[in-house]
Amino acid sequence: NRMEAFSARGPNRWQPDVLKPDITAPGVDILGAQTPDVANNLRGENFQYLSGTSMAVPHVAGIAALLKEAHPDWSPAALRSALMTTARQDVLNQDGETAADPFDFGAGHVVPNPAFAPGLVYDAGADDYDAFLCGRDQPRDSAVDCARLEADGYATDGSELNLPTIATDDLVSEQVIRRRVTNVGEAAQFVAGVEMPTTIGAEISPSLLSLDAGESADFEIRLSTQDTTFDAWQFGALTWTSGATVVRSPLAIRAQRFAAPIFATGSGTEGSLDVALRSGYTGTYRATLSGLEAANQSQPDELRAALTDASVAEDFGDSYSFIQPGTGSLPASVRRIPIIVPEGTRYLRVALFNEERNGEADLDLYLYACPGFGECTEEGVPSQNADSDEVINLIPAEGQSFVTAGEYYVDVHGFDTDGGSATFNLLVWTVGADRANATLSAPASLVTGGQASAALTWQGLSPGLHLALISHGDGEVGFGQTIVEIMP
Repeated sequence: NRMEAFSARGPNRWQPDVLKPDITAPGVDILGAQTPDVANNLRGENFQYLSGTSMAVPHVAGIAALLKEAHPDWSPAALRSALMTTARQDVLNQDGETAADPFDFGAGHVVPNPAFAPGLVYDAGADDYDAFLCGRDQPRDSAVDCARLEADGYATDGSELNLPTIATDDLVSEQVIRRRVTNVGEAAQFVAGVEMPTTIGAEISPSLLSLDAGESADFEIRLSTQDTTFDAWQFGALTWTSGATVVRSPLAIRAQRFAAPIFATGSGTEGSLDVALRSGYTGTYRATLSGLEAANQSQPDELRAALTDASVAEDFGDSYSFIQPGTGSLPASVRRIPIIVPEGTRYLRVALFNEERNGEADLDLYLYACPGFGECTEEGVPSQNADSDEVINLIPAEGQSFVTAGEYYVDVHGFDTDGGSATFNLLVWTVGADRANATLSAPASLVTGGQASAALTWQGLSPGLHLALISHGDGEVGFGQTIVEIMP
């Protein structure tokens, strides 16, 4: 009854407002049938013990299959909700002493039988998920009508995706989060309850739901900061109770002194945009603008030519491994391109685009810091999408103001070149210097609970994507950054 150290933990790096993991299930030393061909490098074994997600997943999938048999009209979201809201939380962490929390086990440990009659479910369909992806400016395909979804009232913010968990990583003073529940049992009344740390207030409205069988209702939870420790995740739970039925949702809340969008976009050779600011403090505010930077603008002339019309051969083995400079020859399926990161760089981006390569090639990107173009260490997260829309972003290490300056290599891997080889253009932005093509106007101070904006204006941009960075702070402490993309 303990989480193992190898079990993946939250928070969700891709979308902190979506609590992960969902749930935990038995996954250590599980005895099961195995193909006798090869079992842990042994032949002729019909059974074996295995550990890991590959063992926990079949438990959950099997329970879900039984749930689907009992409730054939339930959606995948309803099945997940039933499993999560009926889970138990009496699980310890890997030390065998500390209680596990939602970043360890999500909603808790799966308990199959109560899930067959969970009372309420948090349901969601394609429109809910499409609206969520629209909010991230990542619609799953061009046929998705984001404007229609927003007009129809579907939530685009990650914290309001209708999941059986509630999370927000940017509670600034106060925030309202909405959910919708559906009664999958007999007509009943459900009473709301909430467990929260004393540093965060929570109010449920309405606090009583009277629902017929199959009826749905919306509710909201109003969160507010009190004597809060900023930047620390805190946990609680929301329950709906009807007799012996308890529908439980974990909460993960991180209060912050300040919040601003991570990304902002604009268009035109000249124009303006406002970046919304939310304050959980009263005091001085300082905004610093870096850029706007054109692709490859900062690269020395002797390196810039290697970024354009480069070529790479296909890797018919579909595998990539890094070779340190000077220790061996690079295969033709890897094109290594040197770049320079100047002093004062606050944000580094290297990218490929489908429009910047020939054919239907699938190319991947890897980034390495290589002082003096010598021994290298990997930086950032490799970009390995199913096409050639590839991006690696690098921001300063924690406690630092700038990306480490110096020499870097970018490896472009020809995973599938659609014809034996591919040509491409590599794009590099080292955002830091003031390029004298944009100005930022921002308030000098903020007040708790107040809303303000920083206004960015630009002019005279050349063709191609331009990047800027707005760094937020109070003059002494940094609060975060907003990446700005402008396409003339």
